[in-house]
Amino acid sequence: MTNHSLTGKKLVCIISVYMQTTRINITLPKDLARDLRRTIPTRSRSKFIAEALVDKLKRKKNLKKEFEASLRANAELDRQVMEDYKYVDAEAFEKIP
Repeated sequence: MTNHSLTGKKLVCIISVYMQTTRINITLPKDLARDLRRTIPTRSRSKFIAEALVDKLKRKKNLKKEFEASLRANAELDRQVMEDYKYVDAEAFEKIP
């Protein structure tokens, strides 16, 4: 909100962004559907589900990047552990018939 300098009245600017939508039919477990109906008002459910999907899909897309970053971050520790246990591993392999 902004105060208008001449009249002293507050002005409100509302910006709406419209996106194309498509109707889909999905199946949910009864308990989940019941909780959705009880928790989210009727006219807000599509928006709620869309936001949840956006969040979940972002996390899924980033999972591979996060995994690779984790591997790089732990590479030195992994190398040290392998070095520490190389003699133990060698002894174990010698005992295999």
